[in-house]
Amino acid sequence: MRSVVAIAVAAAAVIGAAAPAAAATYPVGSDNFKATPGAGGTFAGAFQVTGLAAGVFSDTFTFTLPTNGLGSGTVSTSVTDLGSVNDLDFTSVTINDIAASITKTAGGAFEVAFVNSVPIVAGQLNRLVVTGVSRGNGAYGGQATFTPISSAVPEPATWAMMIMGFGVVGYAMRRRRTAVRFSQAI
Repeated sequence: MRSVVAIAVAAAAVIGAAAPAAAATYPVGSDNFKATPGAGGTFAGAFQVTGLAAGVFSDTFTFTLPTNGLGSGTVSTSVTDLGSVNDLDFTSVTINDIAASITKTAGGAFEVAFVNSVPIVAGQLNRLVVTGVSRGNGAYGGQATFTPISSAVPEPATWAMMIMGFGVVGYAMRRRRTAVRFSQAI
């Protein structure tokens, strides 16, 4: 019994002595997270973190958008020598709790996480969370895009063109004269 208690105390001491996870939050507009509005309510964003200290990290990028829509993005890292001080491994990448697919290539030297068509809700704080392990001087970067969900009601100019198109088709059908010819098969 004493050995079980001793093992439990030793395990608690080891867990308590482990390096705490580094956590940071970057709102859009910070040095690490830039977004640019585009035509039709779209947005393009770029984010990056460099100089990640050794250990576990969890970085959160936050943003709020004015309309509902869909977001997509990629996050990537690379290293020359696996296991070197610049090496970094992704544990997970999520946007609004939807997990991105993580792909490792070249024996793990390159890691890419990607996700497509994630629902983004207007006026709500949206979160992109990147977690992983750095070996001392890790870095990663990514891009994100947002496209608003278009409304189902066409604009007045679209209505006018559509009505004019129906009129032209109707006029053409009415003006077309079709001759009917009968023939006998012998």
